Amino acid sequence: MSSLGQLSSRLDRRLHVVGELTKALLALRADLTGKLGALKLTSTDVNKARTRVIEFLDGLRPVLSGKAAPSEEQRVILDKLTQAGEQPSDWAEDFGKIAERLRISAPVESSQLDKIMRIINYLQKKTTEDVHQLHSR
Repeated sequence: MSSLGQLSSRLDRRLHVVGELTKALLALRADLTGKLGALKLTSTDVNKARTRVIEFLDGLRPVLSGKAAPSEEQRVILDKLTQAGEQPSDWAEDFGKIAERLRISAPVESSQLDKIMRIINYLQKKTTEDVHQLHSR
């Protein structure tokens, strides 16, 4: 029963992270495309989104650079990048540039948001795998 509780806690935590980051990226993309009004988002929402994405990227970059031990979610990302044949240090560099643009409220490119979304998708897929594991018990 203990392992079931741990799996459930991981799922809850990961779903929360995925949800927050997905909403943040949606706000940033709406700002980029001039669709804030259509989605009933404000500049305050965009500022909160920037902050959330910066926090996520700042926490992930040292892990991808091999300078910090990963959390459970960061381990998923690191493993998926490695399995895909990607160089995590290259991603760390790209995420540093994106975070810096967000810090100074400079526009980010759609391709940069796509890169962050790819990482979030790794977490979402792992969550789906864990949900299937939970249901099979």
